Amino acid sequence: MTDTPDGPRVLSPRDEARVLFAYEVEHLRRKALALLPVDPAAPRGERLRRTLALKQMVDELVEHAVVAEREEGTTWSQVAAAAGISKQAAHERWTGGVNAWAASGRSLFSRDSHHSTLDAAQQLDRVYADHDPEHPQHAVSSGLDAVRFPGTAAAEAARRERATGLHARLAVLSKQITPAYDEWSRLNDVGARPEARAEVLTRLAVLHEESAALYEELTGAEPELADEHRDSAEQARRNSGSRREHAELLADAARTGAASAGAAQGDGDRT
Repeated sequence: MTDTPDGPRVLSPRDEARVLFAYEVEHLRRKALALLPVDPAAPRGERLRRTLALKQMVDELVEHAVVAEREEGTTWSQVAAAAGISKQAAHERWTGGVNAWAASGRSLFSRDSHHSTLDAAQQLDRVYADHDPEHPQHAVSSGLDAVRFPGTAAAEAARRERATGLHARLAVLSKQITPAYDEWSRLNDVGARPEARAEVLTRLAVLHEESAALYEELTGAEPELADEHRDSAEQARRNSGSRREHAELLADAARTGAASAGAAQGDGDRT
């Protein structure tokens, strides 16, 4: 967690999700307000196109809301109840966005950005207060953990660093898994020997097992998203098991082929 003279530049993941949601709400407000004027000279269909673009922004805002809810500790059952759909439907619809948020570092700005999330929150404070004199002066920033509990910054930084390291290791594994699958496809296309294909599948199984172990570690480093990490770990274990089972079948085929070839050679030598 990098600090600025006025406080931490990167806040807790929960604060980051809260400010991201508020930031996107303000972006949506400006886009919606831009639809208010009547322009008789506008191209045909322009109003509809801009409205549909606004609808897309609303859909994205819903995803940000789910991320913020999950960071708050809201369960998938509670998310589903709020959306009026089943838990399975909610999970299928939004778990991808939550996983992407986790993989990207759970921050409003990238790690190499010079922007401060706390500064962004204070800017949103001013926007909200200027919109209506009756609005509170610190509507966004006053609700953040960084403001309410400044002493938690060190602990949050340690957790974030641990999670960042685990995600970095997962990214390395992902870069190894993709070319391994490419190699597997190539060997299939050229009809390579079963033992060669089995070797690639075994390598993939090991990579998936390592991924599963890292996701299990992430359940401790990012307990708010433990459900997502357990699901990813289970999927990685299923992938590993499937690859190993296929590799064993190919290895058996290779041994059977070798035995048949040996028997045929022996028959030829006797004739």
